[in-house]
Order: sequence, then structure tokens, then C-alpha cells
Amino acid sequence: MKDKDKGAGMLKKARFERIPDQKGSKSPSPTRAASSSPKRASSAKMSDSRPQSGKSKSPSPSRKSSAKSRSSSRKRDSISPGGKKSKSPSPNRKGTSSASSRGRSAGKKKVRVKSPSRTQSGLKIRDLSDQGLTAVPPNLLAEKDLGIVNLSGNNLKTLPPEITRWDKLEKLDLSKNYGLRRTKANDNTSLPQEILTLANLRELIISECNLQRLPTIIWQMTNLHVLDVSRNKINILVPEVGNLSNLRKINLKHTNITSLPPEIVYCQDLEEILLWGNKISTLPETLPELLKLKTLGLNYRDFCGQMDAMREKFLNTGQVKSDYIPQIVFDLPALESLDLEGTKINNMPETTNHGLRELNLSRNFLNVLPRSVYNLNHLTLLNLSDNQFSNLPDELGNLKSLMKLRLANNQIHFLPLTIGNLKNLKELDVSFNRLKRLPINIKGLRNLKYLHAEKNDLTAVPDEICELVELETLNLTENNIHTLPMRLHRLTKLKDAHVYDRYNKHGLWLYKNPLTTPPMEIWRTDKTEKIFDYLKKLAIIKTENLQRQKMLVLGESQCGKSTLMMGLVHGISLSSVEEDDKGRKSKQEDMEDKRRKSYDLEDKRRKSYGSNIESVVQEHGESQPESLPLTNKTEFIEQTIWKTENMVEFVINDFGGDDAYRISYPLFLDANALVLLVYDHSEYSKNTHQTSIGQWLDLLSRYTPGVAIKLVGTKIDLCEDFFAVEETEDLVRELVQEHLENYLGKLRMELGNVEKDLKEAKSSSNEEYVAHLGNLKEKLEYLISKPVKIIPEIATVSSQEGLPGVSKLVNSIELLAIDTELFPHGQRCIPDLWNKLRARLKRRSGYYLSWEVVEKVASLCHVKEDSLESALQYLHDIGEVMWFKNNPGLSKILFHKPRLLVDLITSLYHHNFEEFFNYDENKIFMSMGKFNKDTFNEAVEIFVKYGQISRPLLSCLWFNHRLTDCKFTELLELMPYLDICYTIPQPEVPTGNNIKLPLMVLPWFNKEMAENDLVEDFEKGPPENVKPITLEYKFPLRLPKGVFERISACLQDYVLSRIDWKNAVYATLEDANFLLLCSVSDPSSCNSITLMIKGQSETLPASSMRTITQVIANTLLKVEGLVWKIKAPKDAWLNQVIQFRKKDITTEE
Repeated sequence: MKDKDKGAGMLKKARFERIPDQKGSKSPSPTRAASSSPKRASSAKMSDSRPQSGKSKSPSPSRKSSAKSRSSSRKRDSISPGGKKSKSPSPNRKGTSSASSRGRSAGKKKVRVKSPSRTQSGLKIRDLSDQGLTAVPPNLLAEKDLGIVNLSGNNLKTLPPEITRWDKLEKLDLSKNYGLRRTKANDNTSLPQEILTLANLRELIISECNLQRLPTIIWQMTNLHVLDVSRNKINILVPEVGNLSNLRKINLKHTNITSLPPEIVYCQDLEEILLWGNKISTLPETLPELLKLKTLGLNYRDFCGQMDAMREKFLNTGQVKSDYIPQIVFDLPALESLDLEGTKINNMPETTNHGLRELNLSRNFLNVLPRSVYNLNHLTLLNLSDNQFSNLPDELGNLKSLMKLRLANNQIHFLPLTIGNLKNLKELDVSFNRLKRLPINIKGLRNLKYLHAEKNDLTAVPDEICELVELETLNLTENNIHTLPMRLHRLTKLKDAHVYDRYNKHGLWLYKNPLTTPPMEIWRTDKTEKIFDYLKKLAIIKTENLQRQKMLVLGESQCGKSTLMMGLVHGISLSSVEEDDKGRKSKQEDMEDKRRKSYDLEDKRRKSYGSNIESVVQEHGESQPESLPLTNKTEFIEQTIWKTENMVEFVINDFGGDDAYRISYPLFLDANALVLLVYDHSEYSKNTHQTSIGQWLDLLSRYTPGVAIKLVGTKIDLCEDFFAVEETEDLVRELVQEHLENYLGKLRMELGNVEKDLKEAKSSSNEEYVAHLGNLKEKLEYLISKPVKIIPEIATVSSQEGLPGVSKLVNSIELLAIDTELFPHGQRCIPDLWNKLRARLKRRSGYYLSWEVVEKVASLCHVKEDSLESALQYLHDIGEVMWFKNNPGLSKILFHKPRLLVDLITSLYHHNFEEFFNYDENKIFMSMGKFNKDTFNEAVEIFVKYGQISRPLLSCLWFNHRLTDCKFTELLELMPYLDICYTIPQPEVPTGNNIKLPLMVLPWFNKEMAENDLVEDFEKGPPENVKPITLEYKFPLRLPKGVFERISACLQDYVLSRIDWKNAVYATLEDANFLLLCSVSDPSSCNSITLMIKGQSETLPASSMRTITQVIANTLLKVEGLVWKIKAPKDAWLNQVIQFRKKDITTEE
């Protein structure tokens, strides 16, 4: 049973390209309705490559192309490599020598042996077909190790006895040798007795040899697996066929037989019987006993024979039942295909064809199916077209393997809701029915590619159809549809409109509908892009309460984020910027010369008059140069407000990709934002995946589970060609999918380990450890259910002239912004009072506002206390304020001017400190910090090596903020709450030399690694007679960069003294000492943090352990996607000194 070809073919425009007229016939109008005749609508016998009439005035496009190809081929053959016409004769014309030579060669007949090859088992293949042989060549008989011999299309009358030498022969083809004709019953000359010695012969082809009887010796060849005797008029298959017990396939097409002998049941391995071209009237009762029979190829229409019009009418109206199809057909358990098309049946018995994969019941009089059909678990194709069905039962949803369902030309009024269960369905044809609506459950058909609903009574297209993202054809011709769903643009694979793929309608079809939205001038097109653009803009316009959307731009340094933002926000290409830079270059050089002269002049004045920095500031004012030079790298975060042409507003946080900023990323990552993950498309490969994309997926999975991510590949102008761009896109999809699957796989594996440990722990009395494992299990289940959401479509762009791909990216971003599934908070109804609150908060001065001030401002705006948090969350989501609601230290502080917070962090964490720390160029170190060159170099060395900042150096770093002493102290108290630094208390009496005395420490910049013997030294250290208690925090999915440094910063408030390394902290408490060590093993294993703590005696230092473990737990719990497990001594759990839940820290006396 052949399926209609849906493959790729030449697409013909239905409206815009007229088919060439044929003589004597008129071309049908492209908008004319298709014939409603069932025979024309569902004929499966129409050839897809039927030639045009010979009377056609113009050849078909395919003929033109083939003729052109032949012409160009002839031209190429006649042109020499140098481009001139070759005078030498064609190699194919060697026969045009002389008549005498032709005469001499005519007397000798050469046997042409085609190039030898081998079977999979290494045996030889010899093909001597169509050579006019009357006898088997002696050299062929002498060959050994023959596996396949093809002697078809010759004039052989028999085979010689020497074939016994072919002892390894597996296949013998003797088809189309008419000399083998056998007319007498006892005539065995065509196949000699020696053929029985070929013990390895598995396949014998003796088709189309004009045999009236088959050689009886065939029935003795019991080793045969395949026997082909087709196109021999044998009239009857003898019972001896049952001797072939190993037979698997038998071809009996066009043999004039009318039945099969009952003895065929002895061929128990039979999988295929081909009977097409015969008038089969009966089948043996023993046929169902062939338990392996998968294919029974016959024309079932022969069973209904020549039926008169009266009987057909009675069958049509159901007055008589069709019972002429043998019940045996429905009792073949392994049968895979059953084609009963056009057999005029009006009922079908219960079937036990449990292996059935294709069932064609089209062009019959059926209105109901037996229940057993809906239990065929392997069925992939069900064709019920051109019948009398008015409805289908809910059991249709049981056919989970169904891939093609054809229901055209029935009287169906509605589809069952269970149709959504057919997850594997790729083709659904409900054309020419009476459907008034499509069920909402149709959204479950996520793999559907072809949906034909032509000529129904549909009045609307459900929104759920927009979730069928694999759709390539949606045929809605001749319905009563007035509007299309605005989200139809999601069907990105629906690219064409009103075109044909060969003889089938392809793409989006909307003809003969009273459509008003979109209007006719929009939808009458051959591409869906115009339709989708209209619907998208309409969706944006009609979206109510669309709020500003936060967008985060992440990617490694120098991947093209900044130039992408220039093109995206300002529409400026890189080439135009370069041209502008050339014009400005001379001006900038002049400005630099003037600044340099100004500095030199000021330096002379300072040396001559001893003037101070106040006089410098007063004289130069705002014209004084910034302390940091301009670079082509993005600093920590660049914030931009962007509104598209369609009035969709975004606040963009463009993160600097340099490693210096990593510790500060978590402060600005937001699970409610849209993430643009940018990578260099031209340099992407399997080797660069982790650095360009993988590490960012890991970061977002840890800090913002469930966040929506749009992948953007830049620099496509550097790719070789368009095909290279597409190949890289496919590679990105493959590796990203693999990356996420590996992540989820590790989570599931860890969940299995935790469940096993939890089961064992419950049998003990260790309640705290059980609670810890229970929390870990819940966390793992949560993370498995909330992976990051990768937007399927990858954007590829270039920042060169024309900004290729940027417009498409803008469209995609706009559509994502109005997607309520991704951003349910984006279309909230916001009270006007909240915007008044925003305006009042913005008018406040300072770097932050205390909670008391926020409440006071809220009361002035009449924002009630119970809605204040919701208002602040809204302002945080749209980027107007920064409110760290879930951070205990910052939850009562509001950063009402986020730009100031960014500048404050940027002044401490910068990627080009080497340029900033230039004593000769940056005069602030001399004027503001009172450094001389030696003390400056010493202070910088301490900062670069240990991350320690003295007060004078910090004053220089914060110079641009123009801080008073009061503000300086205020910020010094605030910064540790960000967990990125800690401050060191200063002596009450100044020492006088504070150049080297650290005021603030940034653990991220500490480069000194702990010695290997640090653990041994701690164990032997005082008190010497006390053994340390060891806790190990294990991280199956790696510890993100910066987390250990955050723990180090948070410990400062609870220790008396400390020594820091890059990977360790040693500190003293009132009743204990501890060592915190971060160990990073190879990438394939887990990271871990080890805590070793020593009390003053053998007694457990409970208070200190609770404090330190609570600090660690609170810091780790701020990383929402981090999974960690504590390994500790049992008595530590029993004494409840290990903290793993989030809570405020209280120090015990």
C-alpha cells in the first residue's frame, strides 16, 4: 500500500504562475475549488510524474530543464579543458573506424563481464545479465567463492552440471531466460539435479521465463529463503510448496493462480506472500497459522468481483452486509499492511491483526469500526477517507503510534478530544467534512506537520493551533473563517502560502474564506512572512498593560555584544562606526596632545607652588579627564532603555564578559528577565562550546533556574558561506541540547543517590541528617522540573553594513516579550499610584534608601503597606530600582538609582586596572592619595596580589563619586552586605602610616594559593592534643565561580583574626579555630569545600560550629540552583551543630 508522496518537489505558485495551456483544454483557475468527486479526491493510483499531453504548446518546466541540461552536457563534452572546441573524436565513437575492422570484430562474440564486487561476507558477485548468452561461460563455471550470480536476460536453456563448483553460492538470478520454458510435467532439463548440491543457495529468481509449470526440483531445495517465480503462467501452485520449510518470501505475482494450497502452512517462516496481478477467489483456512506472515500482497477488490448497481446501492445504504472478504484476512496476527481500499465493504469484523502498521479502508461504505481496531498498538497509518463516518469514538486516542490519520470526504461533525493523545501524529486530513470547530486538545499534536481542513464549516481557528510548531502545511481553504489567531506567527516552519508541492497543496492555504483579519491584500501572497508580520504587529498593539521587559545580555569577552547592542538599539552598523572613527581620529589626537600639555603644566605648577588637589579640581572643573581610559570592552554592566518601533520597551543590562566581573553577576541576574546569550558564530565549534555557551548555561542554571534564554550568534559575515552558518546552527542546537540533557542527567543521578541514602538514614536515629537529605531531595526534584528554557530558534546576525539578521532578531524579541507563558508578570495591570511612587523615589538623593524612608515615601503616594512589596517588585522587574528581597542583609534597603550601584561596583571590580594604575598618567594618586611612586607601587602590589585596599587607594578608586567623609563611611558599611568584599576595623588611634594598612578586602583578587601542607599544619597546631572535626560540603554540579569568595567575605563579622588565601581561610573564634579549604579536582569530578574546626578542648565547640555552618549555609542558599551535600561525623548531627537551613545568625554567649 503506497502512501501519497509528501516529499519535497517543485513548488508551483497557485495564483501567480499559470500552468501552460494545453490544446483542446482550458487551464483551471487556481482559485477554483477542487472536484468533490471522491474518486478524484483520494485516488492513490495517480502518477506523480505523469507526462503532459503531446499536444501541449510549451514543454513542462522539468522538460525544459532536462533539455537544457542535455544541451549544456553536450557542450561541455565538446569543449577541451582549455576552453576551445576539441577536434579529437569522442571516446564513445571508437566504432567508427573501418568496415573491415567491423567485419573482423563481428565474427568474434566477446563476453563482457561487469566489474566484480563482493558481498558482505566477502564472496564474489558476478553480473552477466543481458548479454545474449546461450550457455554459461566456462570461465564462470571455473570460478570459486562465488556468492551471487546474475544470468538474467539471456537465452539460456539449462544449467550445466558443473554448477556444483559453486558450493558457496547464495543467490542465483535466472529471470527473463525464455529458453528455460518447460511444458511437460516430467521435464527437468531447465534446472539440473546438481542444483541440489548448492547447500548455501538462499535466493532463487526464475521470474518471467514463460514457464507453464515450475521445475519439480524446486520443491526439493529446502534451504531456500526467497523464491521468485512471478510472471510465469503456472495457473496453480502445487502442494509441494510446503516442503520449503525455511522459505521466508515467495513472489507469485502475475502467475494466473486463484488460490493458495493449504500446505503452504508448513512454511512456518514465511513473512511475505506477493499475489498481485492474480484473481484470487479464496484463501486457505490454514493461512492464520503462519504466525510470522507480515505481508500478504493481493488486490482485495477481486473478492467483490463484478458487482451490479443494485447490490452496490444496497451496500451503500446498509440494507445488506458485505461478507465477501474472507475472515482469514483479519486473523493474521503478524500482518503489517492491509489495503481494503475500494472493496465496497460496509462493515468490518473484529480483527486480531495485532501487528498491523498500515490499514487502508478508504472508498468504502463504513460508518463504524470494530473496537479491536482501536487496540492496534503498532498502527502508524489509518486511512478512512471517502466513507460515511459522522463521528469517531474516544478510543481513537488509544492509537498512540499513529503517524497518519486520513478522514477526508466523510460527514464528521466533531473530532474527539482524545485526538490530542496522538503525540506521534504527523499528518491529519479532515478535508471535506462538516466540522464547525477544531478541538482545543489539538495542541497535543506537537509533531504534526500537515493539517488539511479544507471545505468544512469552520468559523474560527483555535489559538491552540499556534502551538503546533512543526506545522509545514495548514490548509483552511473554503471555510467560514473571519480572523486568524494573532499568535499564528509562532508557526515558523509554515513558510509558504498558496503553493503546490507537486500535486498537493503546501504551506498556508486561506482561499474562499470571508477573512477580514488580515485583509485580502495581506493574505493573498505566496509567502507567510507578510501575513505573520501583520499578525505580530496586531498582537503587540492589542496587548494590554504591556510592561517594560528586563533583558540581560551575556557572553564571553570580545564575542560582539557591544556591536550587537549598537545595531539592535541604535541601528548603527560597525562599518559606519569605523568611518566615523576615522574622521574623529585626528581630533582625538589633538585633544590628547592638549590634555598631555595640560598635565605637564599642572605638574610644573604643583612642583613650583605646592598646590593641592582642591585647586586642581577648582581650576579644571568638569573638564578634568576621567581616571579610567576608554577601551573597547564593556565595563561591568551597561544599562540602556530601548523602545522598538512597535513600542515594546526593554531595559537592557549588557554584562561585561571579562572574568573580573563574575563575582558581581549574581547581584543583577534575574529569573524574570529575558537572557540574550551571545556567542561568536564564526568561531563556534565543539571545542569552544564550553567557553562560548556552556559556562553561561551553567551559570544561569545555578542562579536563575527556569530563565528564558535566546541564543544569538554574531559575526556571521566571517563565516565561509550561508551553508556554514546553517551547519553551525545545527551544531549549536545539538550541543546545547546535549549540554542540558547532561545537566538533567546528573540531577537525576544525584536524586537516585540521595533517595538511596535517605532510605538508609531513616533506619537510624539521625533526624538532622534525614532532614538534610529530605531538603536535598526536594531541591533536586524542583531543579529537574525547572530547567532553563532555550528558545528553539537561534538568531544569527552581523554588525556589518545592512545589519543582516538584526531585524529578524528584533521581531523575535518583541514576540517573546508578549508571551505570557514565558513572562506572566509582563502584562499586569499596574495602579497609577505605583508610578507616582517611582517618580518620588527617583527624586531622592543618595546611593540607597532605608526601609523607613521607603515607607514614608509610599505613604505620601497613598501606597498601602500591604501592597508596598508588590509595588517594589514591579519597579525591580522593569529596572527602575534594585531590591534584593530574598537577601536578609539587603531586604530592607532600596537602591533607587541602580546606575549608582553599578558605578560603585565597577570602581572596585574592573578589567583594566593595569591601565588605571598608571602613576605618571593618573595624577589623582599623587593629589588625592598622597602617594609617592614607591608607596604607590607597594599599595598596588598588595591590592593586585591579595585584594587588600588601603584607605588612600580606596579614596582614589572612588574619586569620581566625589564622596564626603560621611558618605565614604556610609558606603564602607554598606558594601559588605553585597557579599563581594569585607572591611577591616581600623585602630582607634591612627598609626600615621595607613598606606599599607588594609581597609577593605576583595577576596576575588587574592591570587595566593594555600600550601599543600596547610591541612597538616592545622592538625598539628594548637591546641595540639585536640583533633579537628571535619565537615565536607560536596557539589555534584560544580561550585560556581565566586561562591567561595562570597563565603570568605561573609565570615568577617564572626571571626577575631584571619589569614586568607585564594582557596582557603584560617580564622580564630572565641572558643575555636577553623580552616576552610576549597578543593577543585578535575572537571569530571565534584568540587568540595572542607571545614576543619578545633575547639579549646575535646568538648565539641557547638556555638562556633553553628555560627560557621550557618554562614556557609546562608551563602550557598542564595544560589538557587546549587546542590550540595554535607558529610560530617554522626555526633555532629546528633548534637544539631550543623546548620543547613536559611536563618538569621545569632551568636551565643
